Amino acid sequence: MAVLLTGGTGKTSVRIGRLLQDAKIPFLLASRRGEAAAPSGMPATHFNWLDSSTFANPFQHRFPGGEGISAIYLITPQVTDPTSVMTAFVDYAVKEHGVNRFVLMAGSTTEPGELQVGRVWQHLLDIGVEYCVLRPTWFMENLSEGIHCATVRNEGKIYTACGDGKISFVSASDIAAVAFRALTDEKPHNTDYRVLGPELLTYDEVAAKLSSCLGREITHVNLTDEHRAQRLMSVGVPEYFAKRLAFLEVSAANGGENRMNDVVERVTGRPPQTFDAFAQQCKTAWE
Repeated sequence: MAVLLTGGTGKTSVRIGRLLQDAKIPFLLASRRGEAAAPSGMPATHFNWLDSSTFANPFQHRFPGGEGISAIYLITPQVTDPTSVMTAFVDYAVKEHGVNRFVLMAGSTTEPGELQVGRVWQHLLDIGVEYCVLRPTWFMENLSEGIHCATVRNEGKIYTACGDGKISFVSASDIAAVAFRALTDEKPHNTDYRVLGPELLTYDEVAAKLSSCLGREITHVNLTDEHRAQRLMSVGVPEYFAKRLAFLEVSAANGGENRMNDVVERVTGRPPQTFDAFAQQCKTAWE
């Protein structure tokens, strides 16, 4: 088998690639920048969700031993509604190349048939392929690689509209480990997983943990949803996504992410990473 990883420059796809390397399973990263953006030693190809002429590129790649792509990891493009482009690629992969397994990254609140990614999920159900839908909570890496990294490092602050809402932050490495199993296990999972971390934390508690790790004060600044969206737009986040992120943060403030489960340990055989371990591991990102 060979595995295609869309979103090839993203937090989870590269981590899945490392797991596939370790397991000696052929894979290919797919992104708009192709080989230019791939980590050293990882095969990659040019792929653009919004350009159907690139859909054939991954299937023209020559894998060792003549392997063909049998499983695809689907990362949603940042467009207002990805349904049509994603379902078109899924149909192309199934009909033209016989792909029968898809693992879809979705949001924690996504449901089948609902707007955007939910419709892609429903399409996988409708066409009867092997599937798994991942619904992770918020990435720890948003603090070390994403939207909060610069403000923690430069200002000693985390800005959100999350209030006192509790979130079971999860590491991208744990999400990747669950995805790896869903992509490569002989038996299809054919289910969805809420991928959660091992503890419920508010952003005030996250700030306290970072303060302890870094030896300097990190504080959480709570904003209204409007101010949060404006702040995101001021650093280049498109208006639609800025408002969507602010909405999700307010939802978290109202308990929308207050949940726990044992999915990571049940699927991978090991417990998820704690926030304290993550902070120590990523300490240099904030120094």
